[in-house]
Amino acid sequence: MFEIVQSQLESDINRDFVALGYLLIEDVGPHSAFIIQYQGILYEFHYEGSMIDFSEIWNDYFHKVTYSVHPEEVPAFMAMCEQIQKKANPRYGYFYSGESYDRNGDHFGSKDLGERMTCVGFCLNVLKGFFEEDYLEYTDWDEETHNDVGYLESYCEKHNLDITKVKASHRRITPIEFISSGFFANLPIRKIQIESKVQEVEETIERKVQSQMN
Repeated sequence: MFEIVQSQLESDINRDFVALGYLLIEDVGPHSAFIIQYQGILYEFHYEGSMIDFSEIWNDYFHKVTYSVHPEEVPAFMAMCEQIQKKANPRYGYFYSGESYDRNGDHFGSKDLGERMTCVGFCLNVLKGFFEEDYLEYTDWDEETHNDVGYLESYCEKHNLDITKVKASHRRITPIEFISSGFFANLPIRKIQIESKVQEVEETIERKVQSQMN
């Protein structure tokens, strides 16, 4: 029940679910999304960095079903996704500090930061709004988790942001950490819990990728 599966090849079509998706994009790197199955149809919902996509699945994801969202809640989760797609206007940046989208699709967070997030940050915004509590204990990830020297300074200069006001929101939670969080149900999930599963998840995905190539 807690395995990593390839979305389009191994999904159980007989149940509804929300899953945490992981996509390997050539020359770009890994990407996070929600994989949603409802009435036998698979959907993907994600922030691509330039737009929000909510459509029947067409990417080749791996996913882990999250049991934090009960199968009976899938229609409500999908309705929320539709509202977010209509209203949200995220901009890409390595930031997250407890923001959220509510079920009407409205964004709540730091006025100084606005809707600045990665694909993982987008998913966290959605989950916090759906659960009305933090999905991850995001403060476990500090600014050292994004170690690109000079990123914060150059980003703030480019976007005319006060670095002293947004520095505390600068962090990176990776796609492999996000899919690994699906092994835990009690919220908020801690970084140390996720770290206990990351290697296993990486190895599982690698085995599946290699099996496709053979």
